[in-house]
Amino acid sequence: MPVTPDTPPRPAIFLDRDDTVNRNADLPDGAWEDVKWGDLLKPEYALLVPGAREALIALKDAGYTLVVITNQGGVARAGGTMREVDACNDRMRKLLHQSEYEDERLLFDEPLIDCWYSCPFHPKTGVVTHLAVEHEWRKPHPGMIEAACRELNLDPNRSWMVGDKQRDLDAAISAGVPESQTIRVAHDSPVRDLAHAAHLILQLEEEPEQDQSSATATLHPIDPLAHPLSDPKIRRTVEAAANALAERTGIKLLELDTTDTSITAKLATHKLAALAFMAQLRRDTNRWHRAHTGKDLWPSANDPLI
Repeated sequence: MPVTPDTPPRPAIFLDRDDTVNRNADLPDGAWEDVKWGDLLKPEYALLVPGAREALIALKDAGYTLVVITNQGGVARAGGTMREVDACNDRMRKLLHQSEYEDERLLFDEPLIDCWYSCPFHPKTGVVTHLAVEHEWRKPHPGMIEAACRELNLDPNRSWMVGDKQRDLDAAISAGVPESQTIRVAHDSPVRDLAHAAHLILQLEEEPEQDQSSATATLHPIDPLAHPLSDPKIRRTVEAAANALAERTGIKLLELDTTDTSITAKLATHKLAALAFMAQLRRDTNRWHRAHTGKDLWPSANDPLI
């Protein structure tokens, strides 16, 4: 869509790259020969996360601009150059436009990903002198998202961020994306992958506004016989942590109910934000419990999708 001075800013989905759009952590050892583990600089190992292509097509068809923002500190570490980064991105572009069905046609003519932003700087581990510095583009700084908003005419307030690290979400929040519209995807997160995130985003888009006025989420242990909140001191601490988190995030806590086995929060927000709230509460209370007992209060495999 051509941008004119009268064109209203568009909503976007900002995407981390590695372990969000493409596989990284589960790649074979060959991907890391001569480079630091995690520095994907070999195009032959640029493989999509299962379901990523279908998720991005659905988001694109819903009218979102799709933008990848990725830290690529391997360039600063001399594992490769931006040429290798671009080659990996090009490989992913091709995979995103391939289909197992020869007669399938995409719903659009333009590239599926509208723009790719890559930051090659790393101030701590970089050995390439001019790249071994901090930079405003390096997440958790918001530079890449701010640049995308300027150059592509995007509205951060109507946009979403999907990534597997907290720094991805922090970069988006600093750029003006509402915290409730940032999604962490991971095996130990309430939202496990990009396909799940896209489903939730599109589901929220379809729901009437009144249905998004409040949502409930419950945190419970993976072991049905466990009673993590049977100790009154622990229960009070978890309740205090929930109230502190609500104050910190600006999400109104409408109701809080605790039993020996679970905590349920009703929040003045939509379902996705409620799940994110509960995931953060799990992290906060696990951190506190680990410091005092050496073990988590809620196992990391727990998925509070209730």
